[in-house]
Amino acid sequence: MTSTQAQQTLRSLHNHAQEASIFLGLQLDGSRLECEAKDSAAKAEYRIEVSADGWRLSLGTTDRWLSESIESQLVESRDSMEDLLREELVDLDCLETPPKIRHFRDESKRYVFECTVPFGADLVDDLRRAKCFLFAFESMFRQLGDMSGAESEE
Repeated sequence: MTSTQAQQTLRSLHNHAQEASIFLGLQLDGSRLECEAKDSAAKAEYRIEVSADGWRLSLGTTDRWLSESIESQLVESRDSMEDLLREELVDLDCLETPPKIRHFRDESKRYVFECTVPFGADLVDDLRRAKCFLFAFESMFRQLGDMSGAESEE
């Protein structure tokens, strides 16, 4: 994928995300789109960016407590993140196979949940895949831990 194609896909994805109003804020920065999580108990952001082997999709936070709340709910439910992502993809009429989701702490001390989504066959397919996975990722995490807990505290 060329840099121009990636930027075109990200610009279109930015517009779709803005229309959907599922993020608190959006920032397009070269080969990366950052989307601030809405209603999260702590600051968290989704990123989709170009990597050598596809779109790198992630949710990251510097808040250890938020990361642990997500982990705890996953342990309690005994569901894998890939199964949960698959359910969200199906809800979006996207019959793609979810990639392996990794969880780690990066060099900037952010807790990250990340996967790599292969590029599409052409620009139209690429945008469809990127949109599908970004929206499914957001929907999955919104239901985990304290990702929708900002206003639920009394």
